[in-house]
Amino acid sequence: MHIHKFQIKNFKSIKDITLYFNKDLNILTGVNNSGKTTVLEALSLWQECFTKLISEAKRGEKGYKRGDYVLGPSYNKYFPFNEINSVRSPNFEDIFHQRVKKNEVLLALTLIDEENLELCIPFTISSSGSNYVIALQNYSIYDHRAFNDYFANLPNPISLIYSTPVAQINLEEAFVTDPIIKEQLLVRKSETVLRNRLYRIISGLDATLNEAFLNDLNYVLYNSEKKIEFKSETNIQKDAKAIILFRVGSKDVFKDLSLLGSGTLQIIGILLNIHLKSENKTDLNIVLLDEPDSHIHRDIQRRLVEVFNKYGSGVQTFLSTHNESLIRSAAPYQVFHLEGKPTGEIRSIHFNIDSGHLGLHFKGIMPSNLSPVIRSIGNTTGLDFINALEADRLVFVEGEDDAKVFRILLNQQLNNRKKYMFWVLGGISEVFENILSYKAVFSGLKNGTSLWDKSVLVFDKDELSNEHKDLFTQKFKEKLGIDTYCANSYTFEATLFSDLRKTAKLLSKLIEKATATIVSEQDIFDDLESNYLNYDVTLKAKFNDEFHKNTYYRYKNSKVEKTAQVFGQRAVNMDEHTFVSYVRNYFDETIAKEEYHKIMDKYDVENVVKQTIDKHGVNFSIESDFIELIKLVDKSTWISEWDFLNRI
Repeated sequence: MHIHKFQIKNFKSIKDITLYFNKDLNILTGVNNSGKTTVLEALSLWQECFTKLISEAKRGEKGYKRGDYVLGPSYNKYFPFNEINSVRSPNFEDIFHQRVKKNEVLLALTLIDEENLELCIPFTISSSGSNYVIALQNYSIYDHRAFNDYFANLPNPISLIYSTPVAQINLEEAFVTDPIIKEQLLVRKSETVLRNRLYRIISGLDATLNEAFLNDLNYVLYNSEKKIEFKSETNIQKDAKAIILFRVGSKDVFKDLSLLGSGTLQIIGILLNIHLKSENKTDLNIVLLDEPDSHIHRDIQRRLVEVFNKYGSGVQTFLSTHNESLIRSAAPYQVFHLEGKPTGEIRSIHFNIDSGHLGLHFKGIMPSNLSPVIRSIGNTTGLDFINALEADRLVFVEGEDDAKVFRILLNQQLNNRKKYMFWVLGGISEVFENILSYKAVFSGLKNGTSLWDKSVLVFDKDELSNEHKDLFTQKFKEKLGIDTYCANSYTFEATLFSDLRKTAKLLSKLIEKATATIVSEQDIFDDLESNYLNYDVTLKAKFNDEFHKNTYYRYKNSKVEKTAQVFGQRAVNMDEHTFVSYVRNYFDETIAKEEYHKIMDKYDVENVVKQTIDKHGVNFSIESDFIELIKLVDKSTWISEWDFLNRI
């Protein structure tokens, strides 16, 4: 179970926004006062509303079973200002938008469980005198049966821990009870109970928990090359103070915990949030961290993100930051950029695909979707190249649109945490002319492994026959030493026609989006198949002797002559007559097999798509609408020609 959607209305600086979260790590970033901490406070306040309103149903009430629970009976909804602990505000009216008390707060949180069943729990907060009035919205029509069936661990199905950076701890700390620990965490004073929380792990009551905590701590702090140990010389049963000692390595002496540096104390506090996430079994565990990275080295931040991901299935973590290194350590689907706007929808930057063009002859590093985020918080120079060095894969492509399309399709794999950067070469000629230069330069640029070691080359098939495509792909792999891929279709746009059934489904989604009208997928398929098969007339007219002759010269100039400087010899060595005959036979055979996508350029694709959807009132331009079409791809419309993307 995890939080899928959260609507916040009339809360502090937020007028009305809806955030769509993922089930593991959610990193909120933006400039100061953009609303990062406000979102965390809203989550904490929602949980506090839940805790205050949950109660056992009275016996005999109609519709309830024994042991059922209800949210928000009308007689229990008034709470004094000083009883709200999850929001820091000096004045009663501070929680309301523009500090206007008549602006009723709405916190509507939507959960989704392992069976993809959703449950929305909306709380409203209004004012009455000096009291907050907290209520379940639409209580009288709320489905209480569905509420009780949804959770397995009522009345406390959700555990929430909210902490801020631990810069230093008190020199002394008294043993306190569990309720006091929870209260201190709720009001963001986790540093006051750090020893108590650490004691609960190292006291020996759960050796497995202690071992897991220490393993993660030593990995994050020291990459497992050193070990930190803890011991306590006090007993919670008979002593008043909690005393925790530490040492790093067996040759060190034990010292008081307060002598640790602020960065190490922060890491201890953060990992305690994960390992002490819940004393009792719960359906959902939430950890809120407000700027946990202020004293942490960049390598430690990277390993910390790995630990967050490791526990992703058991803990949903929300953290605020404007630390560039931590942001780059995360996957794009885990990063949410808040711009301080009071209204709107916020999704991860995973969905931020710019449809605009960088320029007709653009070459070089394609800006990542992280770039505008990090520039907005720090205006870092050379950022795209840093992103390339820290990426998992650097993908060489022919054109800017290739980079955009691949990024979109790779983003369909939501649990894929790899980070990709794209280098636009500017056409197939540039592949042959410059690829060896890139190899020479990038082989010497290292961040763990060289930039070249994690490179991939993807090029269009164009007029290459299947035989020549396989030959070129293999020779590139042998010469460059990197993975090389080429689809079977003439251009990437033409891959749409390698699976007409799935493309018909995709086009029906495009029509529905453009017209708000549901159309029959079968009707679209029938039209698409007919238009595709009838396109042989256009292709036969196009592929005349003059076309084949021009193909020879294009092929010779852009590929054949340049293969020698890359491969050491010509990959294909034919005279004009032999080559024209070879190409003519390949094209004729392809048409005979009705495999038109292998010889259709992007404008041929545009013609067939236009013929199919024009009658539904939807225009289609391959230059402006192809990327919009690809954005609609999901698992049901994934085409097997794209499977190479699963291997990079």
